[in-house]
Amino acid sequence: MAARRMVAAACAAYAANCLWGTAVAVRLIRTKKLRVVHHGLFVVTATLTGAAATTPVWTRDRRALFLLPALVPLAVAPRTNPRSGAHWRVAVAAAPSYLGALLAGRRPER
Repeated sequence: MAARRMVAAACAAYAANCLWGTAVAVRLIRTKKLRVVHHGLFVVTATLTGAAATTPVWTRDRRALFLLPALVPLAVAPRTNPRSGAHWRVAVAAAPSYLGALLAGRRPER
């Protein structure tokens, strides 16, 4: 049960971070004074993803293993220029990992 909640929280944080970043990129939100929001969402996303990725160590639930590849884009994203196309491409590269973790939770375990 804890692993499912951790995975869901990490996925929700990732989705919120992507939505905020997209809104900023298309200029729906001006962030002159609110840059800390995206950075804060990123810290929450990275922390929850890292914590959720450890759940197979202390539970029998293996769905969080899908989150391990997401740690690479999360490590690279802060080092890319936000004004370049590389930033959003790196961020989107983590999406299949989060989707896999969510979909793995829908299958009954054997």
